[in-house]
Amino acid sequence: MGEEIAFGILAAGAIGFGTATVLFKSPLRAAVALIGSLLSVAGLFLMLAAPFVAVIQIIVYASAIVVMFLFVIAYLGDRPVEYSQDRLAPLAAFGWLAVIVLVAMASVVIGSSKLPGFRDRPEDVGDIGSAQAIGRAFLDHYIVPFEAASLVLLVAALAAVLLARRAIQGEQGR
Repeated sequence: MGEEIAFGILAAGAIGFGTATVLFKSPLRAAVALIGSLLSVAGLFLMLAAPFVAVIQIIVYASAIVVMFLFVIAYLGDRPVEYSQDRLAPLAAFGWLAVIVLVAMASVVIGSSKLPGFRDRPEDVGDIGSAQAIGRAFLDHYIVPFEAASLVLLVAALAAVLLARRAIQGEQGR
């Protein structure tokens, strides 16, 4: 019973902080909310008996990636938000109606699911979250996607620096 309560708290934290990350207008507040979301996900990994993945989640994402985001935020500085008329504002009611309909449909589908094992307690899995199992998976099956993801992140970081440099040069420096 305690595990289910902890899971619910961590899941609600991940969803809440993730929503706050998207909705905050201040980039600094959004980055702090992102840290909360990533720490909640790390807690979920701990509950799934994957301590290595949880630690990597904290070290790589909640630390390194968010520090890179904060570096870009500090590099760009605090810029005033340019307000312009939103052409899609009259359609906002339709967007919220679509969200409500999708949530209702998902609730009906999940509530009426008859998939085997959907409502049962999950069985214990073997060695899925240990460092050895993850290393074996990376080196055996997922080495190409892993390296491709690292190249995509490198290109994204370089593009962010170049775009920031162009924006600052467009403002004739600071």
